[in-house]
Amino acid sequence: MPKVAPKYKEIAKENIIQAAIKIFSQKGYHAATMDEIAKEIGVSKTALYTYFKSKEDILKAIKISSNNNIKEFKKSLEGRECEEVLEELYSLMLESQDLHLSFETAALSARNEDIKKLNKESYEAKLDALKTFIRDQQNKGKIRDDLDASVLAQMLTAFNNDVATQLLIGIDKEKIHEIWKKSIAAILRKNGA
Repeated sequence: MPKVAPKYKEIAKENIIQAAIKIFSQKGYHAATMDEIAKEIGVSKTALYTYFKSKEDILKAIKISSNNNIKEFKKSLEGRECEEVLEELYSLMLESQDLHLSFETAALSARNEDIKKLNKESYEAKLDALKTFIRDQQNKGKIRDDLDASVLAQMLTAFNNDVATQLLIGIDKEKIHEIWKKSIAAILRKNGA
């Protein structure tokens, strides 16, 4: 007879992670409690501790899950057009419920070596995915090739972080989107185009 427990355990962990993302995004990591996370998914706090020893362990699991998603993101870039991908990135930022959490976990890196390591891995994985995508687009003649792909990946990442900051502080979304499109075009435009 096949075992169901390991599969159930993974489903339960994923449910806890999703509930924690919601609560951390609404209240902030420090203000959120294990009780609130448990209440969000309809279980006891004791049940949470069956899967995670602490709120910090849940946050680490969120970061690990996020890092795994980056690998999927990298695969999804293959064979796609630059404009389509960058517009999708912008849409994902708009829809993201965890922008606050991303900034908060970045700040936690100053005091927590485990979170710092996970954030660094995430950052490097994002850069690598973008760099690979940019090189592919440069080889196809779709974007400028006078800059190193690593430099362009860092520029796009920095711009992405700035746009996320603007969204968090309440700058008009239409204005941000217009600037996003113009800036991306300026960054990636082929020479003389």
